[in-house]
Amino acid sequence: MSDQSWQANIARSRENGRWDVAAQLRLAASFLTIIPLGSLQADNAVVAASFRWFPLVGFLLGAALAIEDRILLLVFPPILSAAIVILSLTAVTGAVHLDALADTADALGAGRDRSRALAILRDSRIGSFGAAAIVLSLGLKIIALGAVPASHRFVALFTAAGLARWAMVAVAGGLEYLRGQGGAGASLLQRDARSIVVASITAAVAVAATMSPRAIESALVAILATAGARWFYRRWLGGVTGDLIGACGEIVEIAVLATFAAS
Repeated sequence: MSDQSWQANIARSRENGRWDVAAQLRLAASFLTIIPLGSLQADNAVVAASFRWFPLVGFLLGAALAIEDRILLLVFPPILSAAIVILSLTAVTGAVHLDALADTADALGAGRDRSRALAILRDSRIGSFGAAAIVLSLGLKIIALGAVPASHRFVALFTAAGLARWAMVAVAGGLEYLRGQGGAGASLLQRDARSIVVASITAAVAVAATMSPRAIESALVAILATAGARWFYRRWLGGVTGDLIGACGEIVEIAVLATFAAS
């Protein structure tokens, strides 16, 4: 092979690598938000690898919400600002994780009946348990954020959004995906083992960059909550679905905000 051909291959590989990362980031953002990012065709490997960037998208989203909150606090009282910010979060994510929490709550009503629980998770309708879960989730987030001192609200929002998306990656790692044929999370079946490593490094760097003891405390809470969810999902159904992954993210988001409120 000539030097020119060798250099051309290296350049092509680098270009493809850059495209892959860009595609993964765009896919991650499209999974987690309703922000229009244009159409993108990607193979299963790229789709699976996009999960590693969930925390990065989460921290960016948290930073945007924190800036919104800081502006709102100039005009509105803390609790009203908190309500608007949480509604903004719900809107920009398309309420998809709230819907996942609702489906999971309804499935819990089936108790140990695994087949019925899985059938409920596939049902798009929301039952009484699901409706209650949505109200409680929104209420707890608003109350918790409203109770966080103004000086810590930026870090609280930044950390909560990022760690919640890290939890979505961590809770699924190594667990069986219970919908082998299709489904929003089917690409998790082809996920790269490096995804949890990249996601965890991203989360660790972001939390450390805040230089906040409360952020470190909330990270420990997020780890415990995610480990608890993994244990429960394995014991309850033997694996995860997209709804269970989203529900874990919602729970961690609430837990992080509550940690900041209690500190």
